[in-house]
Amino acid sequence: MKSLITAFLWFIALVCLSLPAWLLYNSWNKGRLLNERLENCDDTLLTDSGVKVAQVISAPLGTTVTENATLVAVPNSLDQII
Repeated sequence: MKSLITAFLWFIALVCLSLPAWLLYNSWNKGRLLNERLENCDDTLLTDSGVKVAQVISAPLGTTVTENATLVAVPNSLDQII
């Protein structure tokens, strides 16, 4: 009877350890696959339901797009606004 309880507890321990391990692997794998698709210029990324696409029509080269950011005009010099 004691060995049955021990086996059951080991089973519960393995399930509790494998779930976080699977979650970590799954998130790592998703990121790896996304990077691979970006490097290969995969056109299906534009229609994939798991990918959010932000369209920037006019922005200077090197601009970083931040979701839900407030735009602020910063003066380049004392009397000039960018």
